Amino acid sequence: MDFVSPIIGPIVESLLVPVKKHLGFLVSSTKYVKKMDTRMKQLNVIAQEVQDEWDKAVGNTEVVPARVEPWLEEVKILNERSNLIDAIGCFNVTKRYKVGKQSYGILEEIKDLEDRESKIEFTHAQRPLAEVGSTSTQPPTSTMGTQDNFESRDLIFNNALKALQSNEESHRMIALCGMGGVGKTTMMEQLKKAVEDLKMFDLVVKVVVGENTDPTSLQKAIAEYIGNTLVETTKDARADRLRKIFEVKSEHGQKKILVIMDDIWKEVELTDFGLSPLPNGLKLLFTSRFENVCSQMGVGIGSIFRVGVLSGIEAKTLFFSICHLDGDQDELQRIGEDIVKKCGGLPIAIVTIAKSLRGNKKEAWKEALSNLQHHDLQDLDTIVHKVFEMSYKNLKREDDKAIFLLSGLFPDDFNIPVEDLMMYGWGLNLFANVHTLTDARIRANVCVENLIHANLLTESDVNGCVKMHDLVRAFVLTNFSKVKQASIVNHDSMALKRLISDSCERILLKCTGMSGFPVDFNSTNLSLLILMDGYEFFKLPEDMYKRMKSLEVVSYVNMGIPRFPITFEHTTTLRTLSLRSCSITDDISFLGSLCNLETLSLVDCNIRRLPSAIGELKKLKLLDLTGCVDLYIDQGVLQNLHSLKELYTRASKGRPVRFAKASCDELEKLSQSLFALELEFYDNELQPKYVSFKNLERFRISIGCELNYGEKYSFRNTLNLVAECTELNESNIGDLFKHTEELRLQVKYMICLEDVSLHHTFSQLKVHISKCAELTHLFTVDMANGLKQLERLRISDCPSLVALIGENSGFGSVTLKKLNYMFLEYLPKMVSLYDNVVELPEMVELKLHCLPNFMSIYPDDCSTSEMQPLFKKRGCDS
Repeated sequence: MDFVSPIIGPIVESLLVPVKKHLGFLVSSTKYVKKMDTRMKQLNVIAQEVQDEWDKAVGNTEVVPARVEPWLEEVKILNERSNLIDAIGCFNVTKRYKVGKQSYGILEEIKDLEDRESKIEFTHAQRPLAEVGSTSTQPPTSTMGTQDNFESRDLIFNNALKALQSNEESHRMIALCGMGGVGKTTMMEQLKKAVEDLKMFDLVVKVVVGENTDPTSLQKAIAEYIGNTLVETTKDARADRLRKIFEVKSEHGQKKILVIMDDIWKEVELTDFGLSPLPNGLKLLFTSRFENVCSQMGVGIGSIFRVGVLSGIEAKTLFFSICHLDGDQDELQRIGEDIVKKCGGLPIAIVTIAKSLRGNKKEAWKEALSNLQHHDLQDLDTIVHKVFEMSYKNLKREDDKAIFLLSGLFPDDFNIPVEDLMMYGWGLNLFANVHTLTDARIRANVCVENLIHANLLTESDVNGCVKMHDLVRAFVLTNFSKVKQASIVNHDSMALKRLISDSCERILLKCTGMSGFPVDFNSTNLSLLILMDGYEFFKLPEDMYKRMKSLEVVSYVNMGIPRFPITFEHTTTLRTLSLRSCSITDDISFLGSLCNLETLSLVDCNIRRLPSAIGELKKLKLLDLTGCVDLYIDQGVLQNLHSLKELYTRASKGRPVRFAKASCDELEKLSQSLFALELEFYDNELQPKYVSFKNLERFRISIGCELNYGEKYSFRNTLNLVAECTELNESNIGDLFKHTEELRLQVKYMICLEDVSLHHTFSQLKVHISKCAELTHLFTVDMANGLKQLERLRISDCPSLVALIGENSGFGSVTLKKLNYMFLEYLPKMVSLYDNVVELPEMVELKLHCLPNFMSIYPDDCSTSEMQPLFKKRGCDS
């Protein structure tokens, strides 16, 4: 029978495996539960890190891996299941077995989740602008900005929206047509928002064509919108690539894409953009002043929607809704009605003149009417120009007029950074009686606000930027001899001849398709030069800057690898130099000879070394090195910049500035005189320890972590702090709390926020507290009531936190007046917000996640029947 043993043994062993496993559920039940608790805590730490990466990606508009959200949801569910399992005593065999089996199963699921997490990769790739968001919203209404509830507009809007929803072949191309200033782009933006809110399309692409069509720039803009880069160099090859991209993005008709082409002046060859024949799943929406152009491009007569002028009643309603006449003002009412008649129902004219007259005396109204009556204004274009002229003359400050003219230099529909207006205005000495950059920035923002109120500039959907309507821009460029300026975006022979022959003082030149700057250009009087979108080896005449004896401002934007002529270093009048998104591979020591330079911007220019010669810029007040990854600053640079008041060094993505020991000492000394500082203290072998913060008014600073990328053109005073409590107090960074708008804290040994704030006050608009192991409560009563500006609060992964406001930290109720968003997660000991009443009059969104002991928002002994509702609006997520 010996031959049987080798056969029977393995069989018996295999049969015993499940038996041993099930016995293990019973015998090792307590061990499994303890192990499950330990592993669950470890998984929650990993989940928090994934959540933080997700939040950062969302904040930076980056692509979030598709598997992240379901993975986090599974962790959440697993937490809920594990919280229901407790170790069972020895005598209840059935329950003991069940608990052992459940905890063992959860351990297996934890292992699976950990394995899957290791495969999640955040690529930091930007999310395509065209991608329609995943958050649900309420269906839109047909509101038209300042033209609300006008019957003539509602009908057009609703018909156009139905055409966009339609599956009929005749509605694959749609157009909004009407004269300039009638509101086509306003309606297009409302339609865009509507289709995005209703999720009618998966991708929505918007490009502005304009009067001077440049196919190459439009191809690039479309590709950027859908998250692609075109590497092909010829127009036809780029068109073919776009077509293939559209086919892939639409999944051959399974997904829907809307391409919006705004402000078309002449027939556009759709084949240049991969749009003819129109790929499956795509629709086109045009806006144009010319119906015949849209018809030539293939839009059917039934898909052209004419946006006309307002009716008399609508025009008067719009005008007086802006002017806000109070009480018995019959004479102004009559004058206003006569002014409205002269505006011919054109919204841009009505809004502009209404804003210029708002709050003015009767004499100003009479003068405006007289100007309109006593000029032979036969057509609406002439009327519009007259209205702009009156609005310009009504600007009370010369600064406003100067910034208005400067804004007209930028291309059609351009997002004009307000910071650029400040820097250019500073370089050109446009601001009267302004002696510091801080005051110049304030003045520039005030000017922009005044111009928006006058309807001469409009707000942009890009924070920190403004726009100028194309009619206003045309008025600026054709009606002013005070400052001769030229904005050339389409360099045909006529435009270049005008550039060469005219003695301009300011020039903006889009260089796409050009090999170099015109050799014969008369540049004696030039004070401002902006070059944009040039090829890598765009050539400049060697003696160019030698001839520019009055040059005060030079700006290169996206100019590839700019080649500076030798004579550039002799530009002694230059006060502002801005190089943005250029690949500067050469040594920039020659910039040290620009003896009168006051602002120097090298944003996203791949500078790896700031040479010691930069220290020769004795008048330099602003140095912007944002986006210069892994930058090394030579010894002596910071030490010699005696006039420097603003320093920006955020790497955006990648390694921050590298400091030598000498550079650390120099920065510590320099910081005592800085008004603005942007700096990351992490991943540095050496870093400054005694930086002074006492004079900072404008800052973005991180300690122990990187700064979030944030928005490109806007600035918010920000602190990101990962450190020990004593380290923060010793650094005196608390001096900045009262000016901080966004605060992120991850602090060891902090029991209450007061531990790091000490005697300092808070005024944050946004606060995020995470991974503070010893934190038991966040605010005292007095501190909470002092947070009059707090709008958003997030607290996560603080295992000791019991309440938002400390039990013995004061008396009475607490009101967080402006708090509209609060997210509390992974707070295992949190019981309540406060043992008394917390009033949240503006609360819109409250999120609670993994708070196993949080039982009630209100204290137990408080009667909620007499209290105000917690939420001001609907839309809560609990």
